[in-house]
Amino acid sequence: MTGPVLITGARAPVAVDLARAFAAAGHDIHLADSVTPWAARWSRAGRGRVHLLPPARFRFEAYAAALADWVARYDPMLIVPTCEEVFFVAAAAARGGFAGRVFAPPLDDLRRLHSKLLFPALARSIGVAAAETWPINGMADVEALGIPSDQLVLKPEYSRFGTETLVRPCAAALRGFSPAPGRTWVAQRFLAGEEICLWSASRDGRIVASAAYRPLWRHRRAAAFAFERIDLPAAEQVAARVAGATGMTGHLSFDLIVTPEGEAVPIECNPRAVSGLHLFDGAPDLARAMTGDGPPVRPSASLRYLAPAMILLGPLAGRWRALAADWRRGGDALGRPGDRGPAFGALIDAGRFALAGLAARHSPTDQTTVDIEWNGEPL
Repeated sequence: MTGPVLITGARAPVAVDLARAFAAAGHDIHLADSVTPWAARWSRAGRGRVHLLPPARFRFEAYAAALADWVARYDPMLIVPTCEEVFFVAAAAARGGFAGRVFAPPLDDLRRLHSKLLFPALARSIGVAAAETWPINGMADVEALGIPSDQLVLKPEYSRFGTETLVRPCAAALRGFSPAPGRTWVAQRFLAGEEICLWSASRDGRIVASAAYRPLWRHRRAAAFAFERIDLPAAEQVAARVAGATGMTGHLSFDLIVTPEGEAVPIECNPRAVSGLHLFDGAPDLARAMTGDGPPVRPSASLRYLAPAMILLGPLAGRWRALAADWRRGGDALGRPGDRGPAFGALIDAGRFALAGLAARHSPTDQTTVDIEWNGEPL
């Protein structure tokens, strides 16, 4: 069955590949965001079909009304959020009576998955290993744990990209540590091992697509811009257990630590799309799996990257031979054959976020989500 599909969070590179997949499967594609997403706008799938919505975080009432109006006008069979606007889309859909069309679970389930305090408790309750986690509101709480700080990871309960995360901080790094009033942080026991990521899609509690991958290239602690597929059944089992326990439909993504014993332990859960989706190369079978019109699918690519970031950020690591080798053996997820426009549009998107962040005294990374991020506030 085909019909109109709306992909929100069109600023995300994964939105372009999702649009390609649904377009290849015969759907009428539309994309939406509260900023002009040039990568999506210059893609063949998004050309002439990008809609602007009010900023969800700052004008939620207007956002909910505009989304409801759009649904009434175009009658989409499916709405697929990609970024943190998923929380606002879910809340707006519950209010507007179209929650059944959204590729996301209800807001309460999203909260349990997104919270770095609630998710470990959920995981343990269904038999999934999770790092010990405690709420903290200041240094007194950290000291009360009785655990050396170099055995801990500290981060806000609601956060993204790891920009504020303190990994095994020394005493000097904790000097002056004082979370803002009303903002809960968590302390998590540090787990030794390799960091691995996983994106999966669930329908009615069943995993229909899954890609475990190694974040191969990244700048400092920011999101990776090259992604290498790996086979990791233990990570897929984590996704299957969480999906089955919640009965959810939607994106289900994890950061995991693979311990020296081979156990895959989730340290964070993100109920949104992440870069592993690029490994499906925008294939129509992915769209069919997500709509329930086809069997579960697995990724076809072994290595994909965001070419603009590889060119601009890759050299900063100083590993020229490795960079050249990965460039040759991988492929650009943005500028694919016959659809090169998104690679150039991504440069404009990056420049726009960098300039806006400079003006607002935010990092470029933080600026990418400032108008869509959700930190547990009532909606």
